[in-house]
Amino acid sequence: MSEKKGILGLLGIDNIFESIKKLVDTRLQIIKLELKDDLAKFLANAFISIITINILLIAIMLISIGVSIYLGDVLDNYTMGFILVACFYLLIFFLLLIFRNKIGLKEFFEKELNKWLNIDN
Repeated sequence: MSEKKGILGLLGIDNIFESIKKLVDTRLQIIKLELKDDLAKFLANAFISIITINILLIAIMLISIGVSIYLGDVLDNYTMGFILVACFYLLIFFLLLIFRNKIGLKEFFEKELNKWLNIDN
């Protein structure tokens, strides 16, 4: 056994194995750092998107309340103003539900998510 070590040492193979081990360890460290970087970018994008979507939803809600109050004032019935705005949103919901396959919403969102997550196809 010591002869094999001696022969491997003579031929320099033990140095090659050590170099390969160091190379693999270094590559693993690089992959870990890249994963951490990608995760940080993903979480930052997700956080910004969540904040942006929340601000948009608050704006839509406030506009809807304003339109409901305006319609209620015009109709002299605030309840009817809110019901009309709710019916408008229900109409949009049902139209999207019925035509979701025809207008390509699924494909659109898949494409956008792939862009957002930096997934190459």
